[in-house]
Amino acid sequence: MIVEHPDVSAADVAAAVATSWGVAVGSAEHLPLGTGRWHWLLRDDTGPHWLAGVEQVRDHEERLSRLASYDVAAQLSQRLSFAVAPVATRDGRVAVDLAPGLLLTLTPYLDGKAVGTGPYHDDRERAVVATMLGALHRQRPPRSLPRWRPRIGRHGRDLREKLARRLDPGAGAWSGGPWSGPAGRLVTESAPVLRAAVRRFTLLGGAVAGTAEPWVLSHGQPDSSRLVRTADGHRLVDWERLLLAPRERDLCEVLGGAEGDEPWYAYLESGGVPKPLATDAVELFVLQRHLSAVAESCVRLSAPHGDGADERRCFGELEHQLAALLDRWT
Repeated sequence: MIVEHPDVSAADVAAAVATSWGVAVGSAEHLPLGTGRWHWLLRDDTGPHWLAGVEQVRDHEERLSRLASYDVAAQLSQRLSFAVAPVATRDGRVAVDLAPGLLLTLTPYLDGKAVGTGPYHDDRERAVVATMLGALHRQRPPRSLPRWRPRIGRHGRDLREKLARRLDPGAGAWSGGPWSGPAGRLVTESAPVLRAAVRRFTLLGGAVAGTAEPWVLSHGQPDSSRLVRTADGHRLVDWERLLLAPRERDLCEVLGGAEGDEPWYAYLESGGVPKPLATDAVELFVLQRHLSAVAESCVRLSAPHGDGADERRCFGELEHQLAALLDRWT
């Protein structure tokens, strides 16, 4: 998140890290990164070494799912050099409760830069992440990992009903703050396409969930903002969405948007299944990404909110995702 959490200070994070991980923190600096999570860079006398992350979990089911994903990701990081996952506390936990509904994790600091901000525009970078995905998909899935479900929402919640209520201009949902009016007008104008997209998602979700195809360990969103280039090679970060899922969940945009054969070859060479992507599954997961982002933005901008950098970015995300839906599903 761009703006710091109103109830969590850098001192709170440093104290919790020192207590649970035994890390001596010289300073903790909030970083304006990403969406849905707050980040702090932790330093000592020799430089930055750790990245602390705090994320909101809204119910018990979401908390258990997140912990299971992080636990499996931590195991994967012992076998896959590119996987940057949370490290365990002194008593073996992958996350601690900083406050009710707030999970704190600690990952190694990477001295590098993300290769992009979202979609891939270069087959060379696609080939890099495809190599990682091939190695990931050939791993034996543990029984403890939750299975993917056809939900609209980024963190395991199904926001389908909440999104439907915000498509009704007479429901009075758009009155929470300064961005409610503009966001409500955008959504109302796009309502016919959004309703059709939700129906299409529901149909495809049922079909894909019922297939007999083997599912794989799926990162969930291996886009260019999560592929970090370092002096020691590329690394893949943000494993909170790790689930057992159809391989198209990872590959729909990485390979689906490839211009040549190099990314496919890289995926196969590292252990990926030599089989074309299922068209329905590709459409399903592209739809899920767009609809989930729209639903999250709708919920946030219709609720009480201010006029800060995070709200402005949320409105920009809503504009972008609605444009993508209109372009493809009108």
